[in-house]
Amino acid sequence: MKVFVTSTGTDVGKTYVTLLIYQALSEAGYNVGIYKPFQTEEQEPGIYPDLEEYKKASGLTYDETSLYTFHEPVSPHLGFKLEPEQQLDKESVIEKAETLNQKYDILLIEGAGGLGVPIYEDDNGFYMTEDLIKDTADKVLSVVPSKRGAISDIIMHQYYLTKHYLPGNILVMNRFDDSMIAQDNHETLERYLNRTIYTLIEGANVSKVPDELLHSLTRGGINE
Repeated sequence: MKVFVTSTGTDVGKTYVTLLIYQALSEAGYNVGIYKPFQTEEQEPGIYPDLEEYKKASGLTYDETSLYTFHEPVSPHLGFKLEPEQQLDKESVIEKAETLNQKYDILLIEGAGGLGVPIYEDDNGFYMTEDLIKDTADKVLSVVPSKRGAISDIIMHQYYLTKHYLPGNILVMNRFDDSMIAQDNHETLERYLNRTIYTLIEGANVSKVPDELLHSLTRGGINE
């Protein structure tokens, strides 16, 4: 089972939620892998923030969890332009996902940024995140915000996902709290979208991951 983790944008908490889900599924007895094909932002020589978090939490090496790394904190398509010695090999990206999928019960594939992020550009056009999802994923886990503005962001996220015929997604509202805005965002979106939106509080640990969320990830129980 290949689950692609995406979001409405940057700094929503994809890596944190990916690691939390990794830990929860591992504790539940699943053999879980993590794969981030495109990692940007080298903090110091050979050190990348998300890959380092994976390594600390899971022991998985950079060689396993990533494929392309870039020095600057930019989108992958710009990373390729800034480092022209690197060229996208789509088949390698797909083959690595398939190889890891054979090794693990569940493979969590973390994207770069949100759904609309370009991965690569050449004379034939753009290879986009939605293309990567279609090429590698069985389902999508969308990490979304609870802050002011979340309603519009999440509705547009769902529209984009539907318009591009992407696999069904599971919605997780991260950094959820008891503020009026967060509570209303959650209630309004569940009514408008007519589906379950799972919540995770700021700093949530494994015990706070809803059992229903894990069931959705492992049994295909997507509430569409």
